[in-house]
Amino acid sequence: MNKILYSAVIYQSDNFDIFMKDYLVSVFNQTDQNFDLLLVLDELIVEVIKEYIVRYNKNKKNIFIHNFKDYTPIELRKKQIDLAYSFGYDVLILSDFDENVAYNRVEEVSKYISEYAFAFNDFYIVDQNLNRLAEKSFFTTRKIPKVVSYKDILKFNFIGLGSLALNLKFFDYKKIKFPKEIIALDWYLVTRVLISGYSGIALYNTYANYRQHNNSLVGFDFKLDKKKLNQGIAAKLAHYRRLKKYNNIFSDLYDDMIELKEYIQNCGADAYINFINTNFDTNKFCWWENIKTKRDLKYDIKKAR
Repeated sequence: MNKILYSAVIYQSDNFDIFMKDYLVSVFNQTDQNFDLLLVLDELIVEVIKEYIVRYNKNKKNIFIHNFKDYTPIELRKKQIDLAYSFGYDVLILSDFDENVAYNRVEEVSKYISEYAFAFNDFYIVDQNLNRLAEKSFFTTRKIPKVVSYKDILKFNFIGLGSLALNLKFFDYKKIKFPKEIIALDWYLVTRVLISGYSGIALYNTYANYRQHNNSLVGFDFKLDKKKLNQGIAAKLAHYRRLKKYNNIFSDLYDDMIELKEYIQNCGADAYINFINTNFDTNKFCWWENIKTKRDLKYDIKKAR
């Protein structure tokens, strides 16, 4: 039987009390309670977190609370992995404290992760009060493959950190360094695993509720504006730049992004944004999929002006 650690990074945010309560309800109501809990705090008051724990930890589950100061979000995620290894766990189930999950998430991870480097679950888009904003789950709208390879996520990502469970025995996650310039850590992490010859499995029978709110850094609105365009190009350039040394395909993708930056400078950001928003269904995009290369466009915006 795998030794499982469930974990989240906890940070100060609007509606902190609501988020914390919703999160802990979903954790302590899991159908499979064969796991311990690690909460990594981003400069919070430990005693406050312990007060929440006392209210919900009726079965006296083992809980680790570690508080860190002056750490970046990426460094805090690395701490989750390092602590899981140092404590001797086999599986690390990552989660986001501003979301909640189906009560069978741990059960489904335990059932399927043994032969894979990681597992990731489906999700629903919900509002701040956890009301679903779409009837269908994400997996049903995009036909996500049951077993994923790096080729499935070359140009976009659909595997979020909060939906990810890592098989610490199957792959040595300690050896992966988290570059400071990486914007999309989840995309980078799973790509590194997949290009090493491992695979991940999609869990169709469990889900997270992906909450949309003011503190959600990326969200799920992929209609382009200048801020999202600049963020997306920066994310892809950092991603491909770091992966170039592992596979030539990332060198080509990096060159495509350099070409796109120059192309946008010539045709204008407004024209590019308008073309993407009017010619593509942004409601069905994955993360970073709204940044289309010149080759993807199959149309010269400059000539149409």
